[in-house]
Amino acid sequence: MISIIIPTLNETQYLRRTILHTQKMASDVSNLEIIVVDAGSTDDTLPSVEDLAVQCFERPDFVLKKYASLNYGAEKAKGEIILFLDADTFLPEDFDTMIMSAFKSSETVGGAFEFAFERPDWKLWILSIGNRIRYRFGRVFYGDQAVFLKKETLNEIGGVPNEPLMETAFLCRRLSKVGKLALLRPGIRTSPRRFQEHGFFKVLWFDFNMFIRFNLGIPVSPYAEKYWSKNLTD
Repeated sequence: MISIIIPTLNETQYLRRTILHTQKMASDVSNLEIIVVDAGSTDDTLPSVEDLAVQCFERPDFVLKKYASLNYGAEKAKGEIILFLDADTFLPEDFDTMIMSAFKSSETVGGAFEFAFERPDWKLWILSIGNRIRYRFGRVFYGDQAVFLKKETLNEIGGVPNEPLMETAFLCRRLSKVGKLALLRPGIRTSPRRFQEHGFFKVLWFDFNMFIRFNLGIPVSPYAEKYWSKNLTD
């Protein structure tokens, strides 16, 4: 079984669509478990999916702590494989079969999907190319790439690091010390809403700053509240 963990905070716009898409794209939906961990939404995030075959947990104490939502969901998961999925990210067809195939190699401890934006313009397309170059050199994947790994491995490395920002990047750094990370294609499609709502170059500069800090070992946690501010005010 693959357990899909979706952390949410005011995601009415995307969550239902993402879950329905995920179920449709699976080659065997009966082998999926979808867990939503909500950090105190003030909109209709959870009511919007109450008729779907998903487990929902409300944990308002996890606000600004996405890592806590991921770890909590993983603890509740019954599957041997954990997939961390953002609420606005769409998986490719037969993604579950692709993940199973990746683990046929004994050296593989996890992985993620090729990155792409949903309906990109030319600026977003160029950014996608830059992202693809970045993670091919470092094998450090971000949350919008649907990072996956075995639950057993997650427990062995101590779970998702307690980092309020770039938590999956820190997770990949831990994973790379115990094995190889696979990159799967065709890739995911993620919403470009951050760039559209807050300005392309403003968001690009913020993300580049976080990238530099991460690679130089400078803490990124002081920027967490700024990053999550939109969700907090919705």
